[in-house]
Amino acid sequence: MAHYAVGDIHGCIDELKALLDKVAFDPATDKLWSVGDLVGRGLHSQQVLQFAVELGDAFGCVLGNHDLHLLAVLCGVRQAHPKDNTDMIHQGAETEFWIEWLRQQPLMLHLPASDSVIVHAGVYPEWSLAQAQTLADEVRAQLQRPDYQDYLQQMYHNEPTRWCDELTGVERFRFIVNAFTRMRFCRQEADGLHLDLTSKLSPQQADADLLPWFNFYPTSPIQIMFGHWAALNGKTGREDIIALDTGCVWGNKLTLLNIDQQSFVTQAAFTDVK
Repeated sequence: MAHYAVGDIHGCIDELKALLDKVAFDPATDKLWSVGDLVGRGLHSQQVLQFAVELGDAFGCVLGNHDLHLLAVLCGVRQAHPKDNTDMIHQGAETEFWIEWLRQQPLMLHLPASDSVIVHAGVYPEWSLAQAQTLADEVRAQLQRPDYQDYLQQMYHNEPTRWCDELTGVERFRFIVNAFTRMRFCRQEADGLHLDLTSKLSPQQADADLLPWFNFYPTSPIQIMFGHWAALNGKTGREDIIALDTGCVWGNKLTLLNIDQQSFVTQAAFTDVK
């Protein structure tokens, strides 16, 4: 039995299947974990979702920002972006099925067979992993409430940028979601650590006062695996924090980590979507 984690798929179903063929993935015995962004920008988002469902218990994932956006589009609280290439999903007959499926997915998972967790964008450095899991579970519960669409409607904002335990309501929901699904850089200010949700550059290209979130995160005995940041090209400089988004949808490659062996396998992109 092998356990794998895969980077952002973004609708690249052919590359995903080719990658799994390389490791002779067997859904009867193996497990595939996704760091989110199953959909968006690539040409085959619907096929990726269908493949994930077909894998059944052999598949698990966390929500990425593109997955959450698809949920908002399916619920009619947000317009689809033409470049997302998700028309087949939100114009299809299975809308309610995908809404319910997406609502069930978490923002953070502690993998049962290893000392590791998966998230989409990262873990806010001022949270312990235990606190982060509690907050992720809080959002998952809110997405399953009858008024979940109200939260989705107000999710699209960069504020607040600073965490406070006293945050409530939509602001609390928004910060947690932004940290788990959109975070790349943080900025240290006099009152604490702030998210910067505007820059998508590599750390070498960013303003001097912006540092990757993992630069602030203390050494962790639990390995943190994340995606979201293709500009990193898989490089964090740390063995305890693993970046898995290597920009397949942009013409680079899809990366798979054998969690048990800590070995990587990649598949070059067949096409790219700009």
